Amino acid sequence: MPSGQQRARLAGVRATDSVERVVLVLDLLGSAPEGLGVSDVARALGVHRSTASRLLGTLAGSRLVERDERTSRYRLGGRIVGLAAGAVARLPVVSQARPELEQLSAMSSETANLSILDGTHVVYVDQVTPAQTVVMASWVGRRSPAHASSSGKAMLAFGGPRVREKALRGRLEAITPKTVTDPGTLRSILDEIRRRGYAVSAGELEEGLVTMAAPVLVDGRAVAAVSLSGPSFRIPVHDVSRLGRLLMDGAAAVGHRMAGRSSGTAPGR
Repeated sequence: MPSGQQRARLAGVRATDSVERVVLVLDLLGSAPEGLGVSDVARALGVHRSTASRLLGTLAGSRLVERDERTSRYRLGGRIVGLAAGAVARLPVVSQARPELEQLSAMSSETANLSILDGTHVVYVDQVTPAQTVVMASWVGRRSPAHASSSGKAMLAFGGPRVREKALRGRLEAITPKTVTDPGTLRSILDEIRRRGYAVSAGELEEGLVTMAAPVLVDGRAVAAVSLSGPSFRIPVHDVSRLGRLLMDGAAAVGHRMAGRSSGTAPGR
């Protein structure tokens, strides 16, 4: 169902805003991995079921969404994956960060991720898994609330006052029982992250999952974050400081490359 931000956008949609409706439907489906039925979409858009059905049918014809014949639910289609992959591949930070992700994953034996901030959410744009991992779900393309993830908190902490206040003013949803939902507490955590240089999320995004992240800084502002993620039994408390140093070194190297790219120089590591 729609988030608070999506509901606010839906409230302003007029009957003639067909493009905005398409965007909102794709946004809704992107936030619903299990898919949505026609009635769900109609309710979210505030339109008749037949209108929602026609819209979904048009999008399915363009392969932007697809219908699960078993459940009759709609989800994002294969064409979206192709478009997203093309957009991600063109992000400069992806190519600049890939060597550091590979090194971080090799040195920690955990999964390394690269993410960017999209409003109050984190979008994962690249991932490297350790060689010994047999099965690991890809996070690439996934959106997560910034306040519940280490990557999001790292970027909020180093993203400037306007970025932080936007997140702190919104509703902080409880993803798990450990998610921080009090703005004052989150503000204190962000202050601590700025002092320490990296963020930790233990069971706030997924129970049993520990993630750690450091911001990629260009001109003092976070443009992305590199992170490590793994089950809590593999990332004990006594190892956090070591992994934090690895993350800060890796993020600094990416930021150095990004700064050199924008200035036209080719910095070394």
